[in-house]
Amino acid sequence: MARGGEALLVRGGTIVAIGPLASVRALARRGTARVDLGGGTLLPGFTDAHLHLITWIRALQEPWLQSQDVASIERAVRERVAARPGAEWLKARGWVPRDWGADRRSRATLDRIAPERPLVLHAVDGHSVWANRVALELAGIGARTPDPPGGRVERDSLGEPTGALIEEAAKLLRPFITQDSTPREDLARAIGRARSLGLTSAHDFDRALTWRPAQELEREGRLGFRLLLTIPIDALDAAAELGLEAGFGGARLRIGPVKIFADGTLGSATALLEEPYEDRADRGVEVVGPAELAHACVRAARAGLTVAIHAIGDCAVRNALDAIEAAGREGLAFALPPRVEHVQLARTEDFPRFRALGAIASVQPVHLLTDRDVARQFWGDRCERSYPWKSLLRSGARLMFGSDAPFDRAGPLRALQAAVLRGDGADARPFHPEQRLTLAQALQAHLEEPHRAAGWARLGRLSPGWGADLVHFDQNLLESPPDEWHRGQVLGTWIEGARVHGRALPGER
Repeated sequence: MARGGEALLVRGGTIVAIGPLASVRALARRGTARVDLGGGTLLPGFTDAHLHLITWIRALQEPWLQSQDVASIERAVRERVAARPGAEWLKARGWVPRDWGADRRSRATLDRIAPERPLVLHAVDGHSVWANRVALELAGIGARTPDPPGGRVERDSLGEPTGALIEEAAKLLRPFITQDSTPREDLARAIGRARSLGLTSAHDFDRALTWRPAQELEREGRLGFRLLLTIPIDALDAAAELGLEAGFGGARLRIGPVKIFADGTLGSATALLEEPYEDRADRGVEVVGPAELAHACVRAARAGLTVAIHAIGDCAVRNALDAIEAAGREGLAFALPPRVEHVQLARTEDFPRFRALGAIASVQPVHLLTDRDVARQFWGDRCERSYPWKSLLRSGARLMFGSDAPFDRAGPLRALQAAVLRGDGADARPFHPEQRLTLAQALQAHLEEPHRAAGWARLGRLSPGWGADLVHFDQNLLESPPDEWHRGQVLGTWIEGARVHGRALPGER
């Protein structure tokens, strides 16, 4: 059962005792239900510290490109038409920017596949889209459309859009894409799926998309989940004027950080680097520059908010830390700890700055499984300081885990496996194994640390006086080999002692 004892007593949503069965039974009141879990592992409920809930559940309904060729796109479109015959927009995802270079991305390719309906393909990293003529026309994107700051509308030799919209340019299409379901329905389904993976809370990065449906579900008593909600950077001034503060909220919903992008992604070669990529002359994309980053951090801190800065490349990580430091130089403190999201490559001298600035490294271990080959190709010897989880901990940094789903796989067992093995168990060459974490370190990053970052106290640990958010795995994770962890199944999930996933067992109320 739980580590440290064979029985656990819950009363009023709180763990009252944990230890030998006889001693715990002696503390139970008459009529207390007794439930035998029958083996496996009981752990605190996990938190995904970087998840796009509604986007994730919608992405699971869209076809995934099985290979990087035109035939795969055609199959995906046929699947979409068959699954949603009445849908106005055709959508699929999974094209890889490094495999579909600018010379291969042609609007005409998609026009032949879908000549009369809007077609949008989301890149695997979510930072770029590729659209056909109908979609571009519906959005008013043409030869005279300017490149937005931090983004690029790719064009052919005549200046016409090829259909590829890179980084911030992808947002030009977003307001025009119709959805087949409501955000509230999608959020309810996403929460149900998250609980089936052993999650009891998440820091949601769908920003404004999630706010209203989350409040509606909570008001109806249907939320059954803890959510930290993020604020879009373009709503920072409005949030400040309204007096919203980070950490405000209750046991289920809280206001979280302002999300800011410092750079792009590794797979698209848009992560911002100190030195050029190994196979090209450029250093990536500066989505928001250092001065604007610093200004945003100062504004957020002054308003009683905090920040979560997307920074993947080492230059972007440096810029993010500089911006957080700028708020401190103004004598300002953040309401909740500031965060740097992803930190896939960082300079050695920047590791100790996280502790000095009180900044959290919010990382996604599954990205290592997805991107390690690309990292070797694009970063070469710099990989020695990529995904530097052990180095960050040794320097005193706080570390927490998420998945970034749907742009990678959700589920804490995969994250634990990647963190402990620096691979998936099938790889004979772990990716820089000197950066491996112990299971205890990985659990801390996925359990207690994300709750602390959200301002939720006494959650994420099996201990008397702590909240009874619990998850029951069929495996004994403490004894089974790490390369088998991803096969584990969640048998039950509880929030405040109330089951929210899994079949009720005999004696359970």
